[in-house]
Formats: sequence, C-alpha cells, structure tokens
Amino acid sequence: MSTSSYSIVLAAILFGAACKKSSSPAIIPEEEKPKPVVVTAVTARADSLVQVTETFSGTAEANRLGQSFPASDFTPTGFYLPPNIPLKVNVEQVSGGKLPILLVGTYSRYKNKWNPQEVQLKSGENTITDPLGGLLYLRFTATTPGNSSAKVRFVSGQKPVPYYQLGKTTHTDWMEALKTMTDVPDVQLVSNRTIMVASRANAVAYQVEDQDAVLRLADRVINIEDSISGLDGTSPAENVNVHKYLMTETDNSDYYMVATWYRTAYYQNTLAAVLTQNGLGKDGWGPWHELGHMHQQGAWTWGALGEVTVNVYSLAVERKFGITPSRLKKDNVWPKVDTYFAKPDADKDFNGDGTDVWVRLCMFHQLWMAYGDAFYHRLHKAARQEKPSLADDAAKMKWFMLKACTISGHNLSVFFRKWGMKPDESAYTAIAALNLPAPATEPSTLREN
Repeated sequence: MSTSSYSIVLAAILFGAACKKSSSPAIIPEEEKPKPVVVTAVTARADSLVQVTETFSGTAEANRLGQSFPASDFTPTGFYLPPNIPLKVNVEQVSGGKLPILLVGTYSRYKNKWNPQEVQLKSGENTITDPLGGLLYLRFTATTPGNSSAKVRFVSGQKPVPYYQLGKTTHTDWMEALKTMTDVPDVQLVSNRTIMVASRANAVAYQVEDQDAVLRLADRVINIEDSISGLDGTSPAENVNVHKYLMTETDNSDYYMVATWYRTAYYQNTLAAVLTQNGLGKDGWGPWHELGHMHQQGAWTWGALGEVTVNVYSLAVERKFGITPSRLKKDNVWPKVDTYFAKPDADKDFNGDGTDVWVRLCMFHQLWMAYGDAFYHRLHKAARQEKPSLADDAAKMKWFMLKACTISGHNLSVFFRKWGMKPDESAYTAIAALNLPAPATEPSTLREN
C-alpha cells in the first residue's frame, strides 16, 4: 500500500476564540464543549510534503491552565525512521524566522529511549540518523508564538507506518495496512484529542475493534475531564488545551500505567485499556486516571494528593458514562471513612501516612455531592485566574479551604476539622473572617446511596 494511502493532517490550532460573556460558570455537556479549531490543514501526498505553523508550547499551555504536566505539543507524521538509517528532510521557510524541531522516537515507548532525540531543523537539506530510530514527530512551539510556518518534505529514509485517522481511515484500510506494512514495529491512531501509539503486534491483536469508536471514546474521556475542569470556552483562558494527549504503549515493566510530561504510557500487556471500547469505556479507570494526571492543577494538589485529586476526573468520567455503583461504593470505601471519622480529632490527620488515598478522595467527592459539578468548574477557574504563588503544602491547603468556602458560600470549618485538615489555625481564622453561614446539611454526613 502506498504512502499516499495514509493521509497525514498537520493542523495549526486556533488559540483565543472570541470571548463570550457569562455571569456564572456554565455547566456544558461534554459533547457540546468547544474543541480546538482547525484553521489550516495540509495533507501529505506521495512526495511527503507537510506544512506546519508555530503554536503554543506544552509548558505555556500548562501554565495557562494551571496544570502540572504539559500535554503532547508535537504532531505525528505517520513515519518511522529505522535505526542508523540516514533520514533526508528538506525544509522551506514559508513565513517568519523560526523552524520546527524533529523528534525521533516516542516519549516512553521504549525503556532504552525514554525521551526522543530532538533535532532543530534548518532551511534546506537536513540529514539525521539515530542509533535506535523511532516514530517521527514535528514540534513547532513557543511561549508566545509568532507567525512562523514552514514546509517539511520527507525525502528518503523514512518508512510509513499503519496510521489510522479518525473520520478518514476506514477499518478495511486499517486491516490492509496491518497485513501489508510488516517492516515497522509501531502504529499510530490519531483523533481530535489523542495520539495513540502501539506495537504492531498489539494493533493486530485488537484489529477487529471499531477504531473510530475507540478513538471517539478516548476523545470523550478527555472532553469530560476538560468539562469538570470548567473549560467551557467562555473566554480565551477557559479554552481547552490546544494540544493532543499521547497514549502510548511502553515496554518498560517498571510501570503499569504512568503519566508525566508530554505523555501517558501503558505497559504492553495492558493495551486492551487503550485499543478497545471496553477498555476505555466501562473498565477504563486506568486511562481515565492517567489522563486525569494531565489535568491536575498544582494550586490544590499538595504533597499527599498526587494520587487523590487525579480521581476527581476519573469519577467525573465514571458518572458521565453512567457506571454504577461508583468505584468508591463498589470498593467499600465509605465504611473506612466512618472508621476514620470515629477517631479522636487529635488522631485524625488527612495527610498522614495512615490515611488511605481512597478515603482522602471521599472528602473531594463529598464536596461534589454537596455542590455538584459547578463547584469544580469554579475551583479550576479560580486556579487559572488567580495563578496563586503557594510556597508549601500548608499554603495550598489554606488556599483550597478558603476557595471551597467562597465557592460553596458556606463556612466549611466543621467539615475540614472533621476531615483532619491541619494546615495551621490561621486557615480557620481566615474562614471565620468570611462571615459565611454554615451549610444546611454538613457535607461530611453525605454518603452514596
């Protein structure tokens, strides 16, 4: 099958759509959420010419969104470079003065190459070799993008890989690619919000799946996590991330599933969680969780919460997917909460090593039970708008506690003391100074039916 059979769309993403005024945080179904707007597209032809435009860096977007990890600020090409084979690339400046970076390799795909080689391209002919090879990507980013754009022509050395693009590739095309393109180790599946990378072996193992349905599920998970984050498009600050999220297979047995800068990764024997509808759907807590890490905000994720606030997003996906009972109820976490609450106040420490992460999650879930999605919409918006400079865990706890009170309109001191929140007494003094009423129903009493 020829290279031209696999369209590679490289799209510049529009940042800063027209502002819409809103007097209160909108609760928008995830299916209606604003998506990144494609403003230009160039389809690769047989001569492998693509055009890219400079956009915001992953770290710039993470800073805008108040998130801890940058998303995947690079564009898949659908090409693979074999080890030690010279790759020839011709680059032409179209506008501006900057040129893209070529990435050789996929973040976390292989233990012996955890991060890709980065090659700054220059105008004219470029020749690149890599001892390990890998899939090829283009990164063309800046903290404040200008008007630079460039044409990149892959001349020789590259091999096309099985490449599935949502809405363009058919299942028959995919099956044929897997059957005939046997000289490359990896495949790619790309949608509006995701870049999936898998071994050819795993792609073949799950080839009978509906790839469009799988990719739409992945996009829906990200859209739901964006939605609970309050990214409703009501202002440029509330637009979704301009970048996609990498979901890659890894051969590194040190990890079951992992998320960090620019990627989420899944050990090779867990790929059913990525490449199947069941794995991303009703049994998808793993990928929901890892994509949740990509949405966590630093302002209210102090040291004890790395594996706690991440599941605010997982629970949101679970609810939208209509999965019952919730994981908290199914795993009998609420009786553990009752046991924790039965301790003397002096013995309760929300952040203590003896407090289970699932028990901690219940505090955040009770706030959702009391105040709904809008609570988390406004919390995320506050973190984005205020960009608080918080020196330590105590400062983050105090900021969160005060925001929880102002967002809810209630004095939540009883709630936080019940949970053993102990930043320092000044937090409770500051809450009292807000002169808010106590809630009619104490949130710590709430349980799932």
